[in-house]
Amino acid sequence: MKKMFTLIAALAVVLVISACTNLVKQDADLAQVEGSLTYRERIALPHDARITVTLSDVSLMDAPAEVVSSQAFMADGKQVPFEFSLNFVKSEIKSGHTYAISARIEVNNKLMFITDTVNPVITDSAATTKLNLVLIKVK
Repeated sequence: MKKMFTLIAALAVVLVISACTNLVKQDADLAQVEGSLTYRERIALPHDARITVTLSDVSLMDAPAEVVSSQAFMADGKQVPFEFSLNFVKSEIKSGHTYAISARIEVNNKLMFITDTVNPVITDSAATTKLNLVLIKVK
């Protein structure tokens, strides 16, 4: 009976170590793009403003961008600048593709601010992973 218990305990230890090793490998393949977003207007956002930041593969000209990672949160009374951090899996990034960050702020499901330029990251010439976005007011 002791041998059986020892065998089961040893098997459990091996399984735990294997699971931890897989987690470490997965974490090693994770990276992130981070930064902040703001706008020039001197307007306070309402409490229920929704901020969305998206990392997308924008390589194909005649097709919708493929979302790689996205983060959305409520302003909850806070004001710009807002910090963001988007995780992505490095092995899923294709070297010949173009990736970009975009952001938007909505109030009552109505667009209020948005990025109006391409903000390249990851595979651009500088391999950018940190940037500061300035959104424009939608009229």
